[in-house]
Amino acid sequence: MSTRPLLIVLLIAVGGWNAGCATPSYGEQARIDARRRMNIVNAELTYDQAEQAFKTGQFDDALKNINRCVEVMPDRPKFHLLQGRIHLETHRLDKSIESFQAALEQQRDYAEAHYFSGIVYQRWSDDEKAHEHYRAAYELEPSAVGYLLAAAESMVALSRVDEAKRLVEQKLDYFEHIPALRQLLGQIALLQDDPETAATYLAEASRFNPDNLMLLEEVAHTQFAAGLYLKCLDSTRELRRAIHEQRPDLVHLEARCLAQLQRFEDAREAYLQLTRLTPRDVEVWVDLGVLAWEMDDFHRMALCGARLATLAPQRYEGYLLKGINERHHGNLPEAIALLKRAASLAPDTALPQLVLGRVLDEAGDRKSALAAVRRAIQAEPENGDANLMYVELSQDHTLVTVPSQEQAH
Repeated sequence: MSTRPLLIVLLIAVGGWNAGCATPSYGEQARIDARRRMNIVNAELTYDQAEQAFKTGQFDDALKNINRCVEVMPDRPKFHLLQGRIHLETHRLDKSIESFQAALEQQRDYAEAHYFSGIVYQRWSDDEKAHEHYRAAYELEPSAVGYLLAAAESMVALSRVDEAKRLVEQKLDYFEHIPALRQLLGQIALLQDDPETAATYLAEASRFNPDNLMLLEEVAHTQFAAGLYLKCLDSTRELRRAIHEQRPDLVHLEARCLAQLQRFEDAREAYLQLTRLTPRDVEVWVDLGVLAWEMDDFHRMALCGARLATLAPQRYEGYLLKGINERHHGNLPEAIALLKRAASLAPDTALPQLVLGRVLDEAGDRKSALAAVRRAIQAEPENGDANLMYVELSQDHTLVTVPSQEQAH
């Protein structure tokens, strides 16, 4: 029997086995590459759909599409990033950080993934980790002002205020027309108890962003805190014109500026307007009463005192104003009774004790006057008026005048 058929069978079997172990033929490789290219195209199209759905707030559709992308091509960092952003927007922070970490595993220098990781840790109140990611994002893309702001703000949260200030200042010229940087420097200056510098930075920020009325309001309040009353008045009036509505808080700020500028008549008109807008606002009646005191308008001072005694009987200002008015009209016993009531309601405030001490001395009760001034010094040891009055009373000099509001403070 011939062995040729058997050899042919063996050769065919061996050839088939070798073909199974060899690299794919050119045609097979071309088909694999074609399928991969098609998967990439399909994944990119699905990613675009997911991104569009995300931007329009269709988060369920967006998540469904991006999950398919991640499943097909898990090595694409941007797929994980969008997945994480969708989870972040729908408040699933644990899932979002997993996606951002997956993106960073694929690409360690992915600035955007660091930035959104920082947002997650910030929401978890982990300021250290938030700063690490924000700082990494900024160092990877130093031209991105949002990353710079996030890094600086996270430093402020960690009480590294001076470092945050230096970080922003060194980029101020580079981002010359970005108002947010100057706004942040203004807020840092406020934290450093420097309202004048803060007002300068905030005003500059407002000039670059004139339509931001919230920023303009921040400017006005900071200018008042800095004692820049004329600038504050201008900012407040500009704000009121832009808002086109009657906001009592802005009328109050304008009235305070006018009073500080000693434009008393205008200030009084503003306060009277406020008493009509907010008739139960205690602070308005206090300010109007003090202004009446400045203007020697004892009739209005008495009205304010009576109103305050009704609105806020637990506060001292109403009885103080009423007591001063009674003293002005020569009714010392009633004045002393009212001033004692005021002093009892504010044991930690020197002013009512000082006025009481003066009226007691005027009534001839030097011993009680000295006791009142001692209580004023105990309440406010650094109060110059209290210490001066104590020296004067101790030297047996008769005091016969009630201090003006400015002198008393």
